[in-house]
Amino acid sequence: MDAVCRKLFAVVVRIVTVFWLGYSLRGAEHLPRRGPAIVIANHNSHLDALILFSLFPIRLAPSISIAAAADYFFSGRIHRFLAAHVAGLVPISRRGGKDPLGPAAAVLHRGNILILFPEGTRGAPDVMGDIKPGLRHLARRFPQVPVCPVYLHGPGRSLPRGSWIPVPLFIDICVGAPFFPSTDKEVFPAQIRTLFDSLRAQTLAGLAAEQDDDA
Repeated sequence: MDAVCRKLFAVVVRIVTVFWLGYSLRGAEHLPRRGPAIVIANHNSHLDALILFSLFPIRLAPSISIAAAADYFFSGRIHRFLAAHVAGLVPISRRGGKDPLGPAAAVLHRGNILILFPEGTRGAPDVMGDIKPGLRHLARRFPQVPVCPVYLHGPGRSLPRGSWIPVPLFIDICVGAPFFPSTDKEVFPAQIRTLFDSLRAQTLAGLAAEQDDDA
């Protein structure tokens, strides 16, 4: 039943992202087609997770999970049901606990694909926030699992924090080559930030080239 719900959800998400928003995609060949794998992205909007989810074939929907704040998305019975059984969210406790990354680790143990936002929460549009240690801890536990970085340009303007209806603005997406993050506490944040800075520069350069071609 969960698999059917997840596939139906994927269809709805695909309709919204493709026909309401629209997007361009660079580096699609780098996206994982099987797990275990971790997909990371910058985080400025609730649209981010939906856009990332829509990049994968619908048949893969049951094997894709999205790390989400437990206190925000799993606060009530209905929310928990929709989050877990329809949207495929896995709860991450922002208040600590015995093993706050346990549900995310379970996704990888099952050989599935995990979508994770290294910033941990939404920030200002096109501004990278502080890098949280969650990804580093997962990389330490799963050193053999590749990480695929994705830069999203536009969702924060289409559906900024505090808004509920997305403005139909075109989204630009740049997927980088899979890599294995450093587990060094000092190296890790700079590595992730540098990687996303590079993907952002590629995205902006591509947009500038397209504008020159149209001129």
